[in-house]
Amino acid sequence: MATAEVAPPERKQWSNPVEFFLTLVAFAVGLGNVWRFPYLCFKNGGGAFLIPYTLMLIFIGAPVFYLELTLGQFTSSGPLAVWKVNPLLRGIGYASLATNCFLALYYNVLIAYCFYYLVASFQMIVPWSTCGNWWNTALCTDQATLANLSRTDLALMKNMTSSPSEEYFYRRVLQISSGVDNVDGIVTHLVVALAVAWLICFLALSKGVQSLGKIAYFTALFPYVMLTVLIIRGATLSGAIEGVKFYMGTVNLTVLKSPSVWKEACTQVFYALSCCSGGLIAMASFNDFNNNVYRDTISICLVTWFTSIFGGFAIFTVLGHMATKMGVSVADVAKGGPGLAFVVFPEGLSMMPFAPLWCVLFFLMMCTLGFGSEFSIMETVMASIIDEFKTYLNTPKKIIIFRFTISFVFFLLGLSMVTRGGLYVLNIIDQYLGGFPWLIIGVVELYCIGWVYGVDNFCDDIALMLGEERRPEVTLDDYTYPSWALTLGWLVVILCLGWIPYIFLAEICGRGTWGIIKEARLPHVEWGPARDEHRQLSIRYANTVDPKKLSMQTLSTIDIGDSYDLDRAAIEIIAASPKLFVKRLSDVSSARF
Repeated sequence: MATAEVAPPERKQWSNPVEFFLTLVAFAVGLGNVWRFPYLCFKNGGGAFLIPYTLMLIFIGAPVFYLELTLGQFTSSGPLAVWKVNPLLRGIGYASLATNCFLALYYNVLIAYCFYYLVASFQMIVPWSTCGNWWNTALCTDQATLANLSRTDLALMKNMTSSPSEEYFYRRVLQISSGVDNVDGIVTHLVVALAVAWLICFLALSKGVQSLGKIAYFTALFPYVMLTVLIIRGATLSGAIEGVKFYMGTVNLTVLKSPSVWKEACTQVFYALSCCSGGLIAMASFNDFNNNVYRDTISICLVTWFTSIFGGFAIFTVLGHMATKMGVSVADVAKGGPGLAFVVFPEGLSMMPFAPLWCVLFFLMMCTLGFGSEFSIMETVMASIIDEFKTYLNTPKKIIIFRFTISFVFFLLGLSMVTRGGLYVLNIIDQYLGGFPWLIIGVVELYCIGWVYGVDNFCDDIALMLGEERRPEVTLDDYTYPSWALTLGWLVVILCLGWIPYIFLAEICGRGTWGIIKEARLPHVEWGPARDEHRQLSIRYANTVDPKKLSMQTLSTIDIGDSYDLDRAAIEIIAASPKLFVKRLSDVSSARF
């Protein structure tokens, strides 16, 4: 007797819209909001940096964010399966998944650093505040010594001394080697911290979005409590106002002439919103089909913009206090990246009364911020693979074993970054991964949806999903143009843009590859809403479709065996190519959403 095949379990959904919203907040608001954005503001004109950052957020970040949420929610598919919209460009999904894999690897290493600092903070005197430890060198100079030096002596000794926090990070925590070619073995305590980080990641994601959504209540909200506490405490410190002046108090508009400032603003927007990594598509794929993604897009973008600025005040009030006690400028102590989180800021916290308490709170916040993003990153990786192999991963037990296996494999891969030369490896990945690949993926995404799939198609899908109707009339006051008059407008567009497809077609036809591309560029037959009840809402996706009712937007697979009342020319075309996708040009509409 044949064994019946086990059907894959139904795709889970968020318990409520609040869990989705909070998960996106935790995903988008990560470590970069603490150590990347404040330093970019300081480096690029202070408050003036908000101008390019805000403009990039409005005109580039928010539209791409909305696009990805809509794609995931409409198809209920992860970042791999969603690109059935254009099989020729399915590489977008794999590129996004690859960036997520590298991001997850080094992000958890940073969380392991935070773990180690968190545990080390439970001491009466934090170890990065003093010299005389076994890891310190003769160049180590603590704050007590620096406080007795004049400004001239400080300037002379600037490159001749090192701080206790700097030596603690590089010589105690990392035990750093001389270069990337000198791995020099693994650092045991970082391996333990990394193992704990991956274990927590597995436990949090063992039930997918059902467990992730519950954890998001903590990972999304707790960092704001800690940031608020740090800002209130920082505002009471001496020199806090000097730090704020360096952060936002100065407005240097001349920097807006530099293209690099706009580039960094654009990169930071993609980094802050987590666009083009596939994560937004994956998270939205667990939504209800009719969820209001427009509302979510506006809300998350506003929260991200606010958090970036809000977090900077927590950082620079402490840096201002640190600079005042050292008798130097804030510019002399400000750094970006991991150096801010693990060298400069811990040193600033160590100068505060009850330093261990503030260090515990800060690194607990850093761990929470890191996990909030890491959970979503890894859920994207796991859910994407499960979607691709759902015929094999078809029971809860198999899925849990798979999730554990993925977590263990990533832990093993991450060991390369907890060696004594691991920071060099991590820095290479961070420098080459951060920003540029996401920008390229974003451009290709926009081209695929806007030009290949078509804006009209996409807007129809959004209207179907949100239960709205498109109102595309072109009017002048109370006058509505007749349909034939719209041809004049399209004629202008064709005369301007027609050269692009003309040259493209001329080259393709000349090379004899047009037939292949003509079929490969079209959506896969499985593209569209995942559930049958949603597919029946539109004749574009219904199982049985009358070809004579196809609109301009509809692309439907016509099988040679189907008995439709088609004209002779259409029958000949279908007979010649059974897999041909037919579109009725007679129903072309100039409608716009």
